[in-house]
Formats: sequence, C-alpha cells, structure tokens
Amino acid sequence: MPKVSEEYREARRDEIARAALRVLARNGVRDTSIADIVEESGLSTGAIYSHFSNKAELARYVVGRFLLPRIDALEAAGESGRIVTPREALQGMLSMFAEAGLSPSLVLQFWGEAMVEPGLHEEMLRTAARLRGSLTLAIGPWARTQTSDDAHSATLAAETARSIVALAQGYIANSAVFGPRAVDEYLESAVAVLAS
Repeated sequence: MPKVSEEYREARRDEIARAALRVLARNGVRDTSIADIVEESGLSTGAIYSHFSNKAELARYVVGRFLLPRIDALEAAGESGRIVTPREALQGMLSMFAEAGLSPSLVLQFWGEAMVEPGLHEEMLRTAARLRGSLTLAIGPWARTQTSDDAHSATLAAETARSIVALAQGYIANSAVFGPRAVDEYLESAVAVLAS
C-alpha cells in the first residue's frame, strides 16, 4: 500500500474542515454531529475520525489552519518594527474572520459552546491568549511612539491589545445578532463614539 503524503493528509483535513464549517454555519454548533460532517464532505465516518476525534480537535485545526497564519502576520509586522496602529490591528483582526470563512454567527456559537464544553473552552482560552499576545507584539512599535518609558509602553501595548479584542468581540456579536456590517463603518462609528 503506497504511503500517504503529508500534503494529501493536509488537503483532506482542509476538505473536512471546510465541509464542517458549511454544516456548522447551517445547523449550528450544538446541532451538528460528525454524521452531518460525513454527509456534507462525502467521506466515510472512518475518514473523518482518522483526522479528528471530536469537535474540539476540529476547532483546534480550523483555528490553526485558517486563523493563526493571519495572527502570525500581525505579529510579524510588529516584530519587523513597522508601526501598526490600534485601528489597523483591529481592522486586520476583523477581516481575518471573513477571510477564514468564519461567520460571526458561527464564532458566537463556538464562544457559547466553549462556556460549557471543557475541550472547546481550553481551545478558546489558548487561542485568545495567543491572539492577545500577537496583538500586543503587533502594536508594540506604536506604543513605543506614545511614551519613552519602556515599562509604560509595554503596559500600553498589552492594555490596548485587550481593548482591540473587546472591540472585535463586540463587532462579531453585533453582526451575529443584527446582521452584517461593513468593517470600515464599524471602525468609523467606534472612533466617533470613543472620541465624543
């Protein structure tokens, strides 16, 4: 029997993950079973389970495959010394969900499920910590332009990163409940509210 290449395994995982995202968006996180993903993907149950043992593992893969590369790009910008403003970081964060094919409704459902399912909860905390850390690095050069005190700039970057995450969560929840909203429109409104 020929050996399966890592590229083939990764392509199969991507195929399963995209099928799962489609059925999750349609049925919701709670009402999606592995059988639904099997039907959507056209693969066998064994093929699905050979790649993912449960929803938490699938969520971990989706985050790692579709979100973390975008988070890494934010981090790399900060490490390069390029000035990334908080607004640019927020805009990049909000656009990454759409680029990854994650609807606000689906993200909100995963957050809800993560509050009651230990595996998903651990994954959410891990991802949130990684995101905040990457945002802190991304806006670090900007924070250093705001003060000459290194300790204060580090605190400013960390607190601003936390606020960026909170604004992104607000956008996601609002879009899930009230319908789509353009990222630029949201940013303009947030700036107007915070400036007044």
